[in-house]
Amino acid sequence: MISHKTFLRGAAALLLFVSGGLVAAQSGLKLPADLDPGSRARLPYLQRKDVDEASLKLYDVMPGRGQDGVLRGPLAFAAYNLGAAKALFDLHNAAVAGSLDPRTRELSIMVACRETNYSLEWNGHLATALKVGVDQNVLDVVRTSGPLTGVSEKDAAVIRFGRQMFRDKKMEPATFAKVVELFGRKGAMDMVAVMNTYAVSGFYAIAVDERAPEGRLDLLSSPVH
Repeated sequence: MISHKTFLRGAAALLLFVSGGLVAAQSGLKLPADLDPGSRARLPYLQRKDVDEASLKLYDVMPGRGQDGVLRGPLAFAAYNLGAAKALFDLHNAAVAGSLDPRTRELSIMVACRETNYSLEWNGHLATALKVGVDQNVLDVVRTSGPLTGVSEKDAAVIRFGRQMFRDKKMEPATFAKVVELFGRKGAMDMVAVMNTYAVSGFYAIAVDERAPEGRLDLLSSPVH
């Protein structure tokens, strides 16, 4: 959810992970009966024609709007409450403008996507993460929930921070102290903000059981545990 352009160019930037001969992507699997074939989720995408007059001003500033009047992308389901969607977008913009360097920020995003099985933004940020220097092997560790042996101190600190926050729901003193040592107090709080901004969209995706398009990485088929 880095920018309006990132929302719209996501399809062009999507890549597949291939690890150990396994392509972690959908391959013609039939969608569950309760999913809308257009959105591949339990709710259809919101359309401009369905929005009441009082909410159109909010709808018209949402990133992800197509020329067909359909709202897609990370805010697609949050936009059923357009005020909440706008607040989430504003929170995102503030979070990513914080003190984290691009590499740390992108790794933080990928960790949050992994922890919420959020395929859309994982795919959308993959090319950016690689471009800013996150190594493929580090992304594989995140995706497969692999051990942190051999991962650099900084990357391990970010991954461990996210795993404990989302998975354990308890932050060990040493984990927090290491992140503060490496990124500062503000950096630690910016990491919380970045991870949780993306996790919120991930929670929407969980609620509506959003599935990745065919041929793209589906984190549901590459579970954490």
